[in-house]
Amino acid sequence: MGSGNGSYSPTTVKPVIALCDANSFYCSCEQVFNPALLGRALGVLSNNDGCIIARTPELKALGVAMGTPTFKVREQVLRGEVILQSSNYALYGDMSARFMSVLEQFSPKLKVYSIDEAFVDLTGLPVKELHATGQAMIQRVRQWTGLPIGVGMSSTKTLAKLANHAAKKYPGTGGVVDLTCLARQRRLLEITPVGDVWGVGRRIGKELQAVGINSAAQLADSNRQWIKKRFSIVLERTVCELQGESCIAWEEGGLANKHQIMCSRSFGQRVSTHQALHAALASFISRACEKLRSQHRFASTAIAFVRTDPFKEGVLRTSRSIKLMTPTPTSDTRLWLQQLPAALDILFQEGFEYKKAGFVLLDLCSAHNIQGDLLAETATNNTRMMTVLDAINQRFGRQMLRPASVGFATQRWHMNQRTVSPAYTTNWREILSVRA
Repeated sequence: MGSGNGSYSPTTVKPVIALCDANSFYCSCEQVFNPALLGRALGVLSNNDGCIIARTPELKALGVAMGTPTFKVREQVLRGEVILQSSNYALYGDMSARFMSVLEQFSPKLKVYSIDEAFVDLTGLPVKELHATGQAMIQRVRQWTGLPIGVGMSSTKTLAKLANHAAKKYPGTGGVVDLTCLARQRRLLEITPVGDVWGVGRRIGKELQAVGINSAAQLADSNRQWIKKRFSIVLERTVCELQGESCIAWEEGGLANKHQIMCSRSFGQRVSTHQALHAALASFISRACEKLRSQHRFASTAIAFVRTDPFKEGVLRTSRSIKLMTPTPTSDTRLWLQQLPAALDILFQEGFEYKKAGFVLLDLCSAHNIQGDLLAETATNNTRMMTVLDAINQRFGRQMLRPASVGFATQRWHMNQRTVSPAYTTNWREILSVRA
């Protein structure tokens, strides 16, 4: 890694990883198209407007915590002190794609980690140019998408995460922190609580503090074998990463490496009919398969589940699930929908009011890992119609073309989205109008 004073050998090519993370992503997406929200205490709500899942710095300053139920800030909303927006996932997904496309201009090697962050490989870039490159990323993303971001750089993913955390926490950094210099890296490790390290978290953080490890620097100085024996091999990897040794593969983690895809919602109003529950599950199956195809993955196992409200008194309660399977891995929505009627005969019970349902695709695999079946239609031969369906929906708006079992009218089970913003970037009818 070089000497302790931050010097480097000119003959050594050191890995450089940048983590680019959008600030208060959901809120920032809303502010891009509604400048009146800038500088306001803004929160974005969860499904059915139940609780706050994204906050601007102004809302955090009021002491509103993540996950705060909506009713607890109702008085502040009525007084105009707080603004709440329903989640607009179509907008957020499209803005995420635009954000990632800008980052791709800085390196051919990019790893999307979540909807609002990605790792960018900057290995080979001269050390003196790293900070300027980070600033260029911030400027270009802001100019082309309107999103504010932070950039953290170092030699491992964990250190890049730490650098990004500092870039967002300390305004004096200008949004860019370069930890390729060991002296700067050490200073940040010493002032960072151990619980703020990626991969540690609150519970493990308390356990580490109980044995005298309070800072990231103390964790980095720990004996690896002792950490492995006392805690886990996962935490040992974190120690290695803090010491500058890359232990997390480039392809590890992120959206494309999930082992399951779940589409689940709490209903806006309780569902008590077979037809409504069928439509809801059909919608969840359709969405889950759409996500599966976007990741170029396949699945042969799934779980469908339904449940009533566990907190409501005086009503019948139940929670049921059923396992579904296809002969070979597939991403074809139709093959899963064909199994829904038989599954509902088991899941649905007359007299129950259902609060939630979902569909989970399990054991995801790529096209290269499919075990074929001579007697069954292969996964790669049934995707043409799905490709056309996805292309139409991508061009004209989600659910423009859909299975008939999903239905077309607004259903009782649809989410409550009382303050949802327009689909500014994915629906021609809702595009912004500019008047001279």
